[in-house]
Formats: sequence, structure tokens, C-alpha cells
Amino acid sequence: MKEALAVVLLLAAARVAPGDESPLVADRPGFGESASAVLPRHVQAETGVAWTRVDSGTSVTDAPEALVRIGLCKPLELRLLVPDWLRMRAGGHTTTGWADMAIGLKGHLAAGGSDLALRGTLYLPTGAAAFSAGRVEPEIALAWSRALSERWSLGATIDVRRLRLAHETSSSPSLSLGRSLGRRLGTFLEYGANLARGARALHKLDHGYTWVLDARTQLDASLGVALSPAAPDFFLGAGFCHRF
Repeated sequence: MKEALAVVLLLAAARVAPGDESPLVADRPGFGESASAVLPRHVQAETGVAWTRVDSGTSVTDAPEALVRIGLCKPLELRLLVPDWLRMRAGGHTTTGWADMAIGLKGHLAAGGSDLALRGTLYLPTGAAAFSAGRVEPEIALAWSRALSERWSLGATIDVRRLRLAHETSSSPSLSLGRSLGRRLGTFLEYGANLARGARALHKLDHGYTWVLDARTQLDASLGVALSPAAPDFFLGAGFCHRF
């Protein structure tokens, strides 16, 4: 979904000749991710901040949500997930600390008018005790996207993560519909879920906007709400992406 939307917005806003600049495609915002990889000799930094109201007595602030994507060779990228700083307020008490960092690889394949990407990631136990898994946790993800028309696009992601402490495997499917709103602006509506055996399912709805500043820079803003009782009540997020 994000690839098709990025192509429309970039060509309209940057007005570059074909082949002069590849479309800027970010893995943010949203639950899922793009079905693309950063091209060789390019580095792409994506970052932002989010605030989540879990329930009436609990909230979480999350920053910098930093992901560094480094193009190794076509079509493979190296991914470095910088630890997030978390501030959780619950029951009148505040807990702060760093989350775990992660490292991974992502490859891209175009086939039959669609884009596919396969990602493998290892989460490393580098965070504070309150926010760390305490062990190495592997995750794999498959992303798909397709342009439906000049303005509409569709994308989906499924990722599976092994939760070592709980001895369980969680899955997070998402489905996203995107639309170009003009020369620089795009929007999307997305469904996402978190599923694990023995835990209540979390179903969420996310809506957001992207704004292309130039061929290498994008801003974003999004908000989401719960679709099931166990999901966080709502969240707000904003960020940007820049390719070097």
C-alpha cells in the first residue's frame, strides 16, 4: 500500500524525471510496514513519538521510535531498531526506561504487479527490566502491497514473534487501504490485531496522513482506537522520514 501511494505523491510533488529519484517509501506510520527495501548506497532514518491511553488509569509515551534502514544490495536492506524510551503511568505511579533494540534484514520482490517483502528480526535484551523481554526474541514478517488505481492502493502485513518468557508465539496481521489526496498529501485507514494463545485478542483501527515535503523527506500523523475491549483505548502519533 505505501509503495503505490508514495509513487503517486512523489511524482506529483517532486516532478522528477523517471529514474532520477526512486520513490520515498517509509515503514511508518501504521501497524504494518512497506513491501519494499531501501536501495543500495542509501540510508533512511524514520522516527517519531506516540502517546497511548491504555485505559482510564494507564498511559504510555513512546519515543523516538527510531528505525535506520541501510541499503546493502538490491533488493536487501539492513535494519537497526534504536531502543525506545518509554514512560508508563499507571495507578498514580510512573515507570520509565529503555526498551530492547533490534537488528534485522529485509528483502524485496516485485511479482505480478504486486510488491512483496520478507523480513527477519532479532530483538536483543538491552532494555530496562520493566520493558525488556529479558531474552533474544526472533520475529519474521511478510508484507504485500498493490496499486488498485492511480489514487487507491491496498497493503497487508503479517508478522510472527516468538515470546520466549511466555513460551508462546504471537502474530500481528494488518490490512491497509491508502489514497492519494493531491500533489503531496496521502491518507490511509488500517486494521491491525495482536493475537496470542492464552491472551485476549487486541483489535485496533488506525487512520493517518502523510505529507511529502520533497523527494527525500516525509512527515506523518496518525491516530487509532480500540475495536475490542482488551485493546488500548486510543493513541496518537507523529513522525518523519528522511533518506540520505
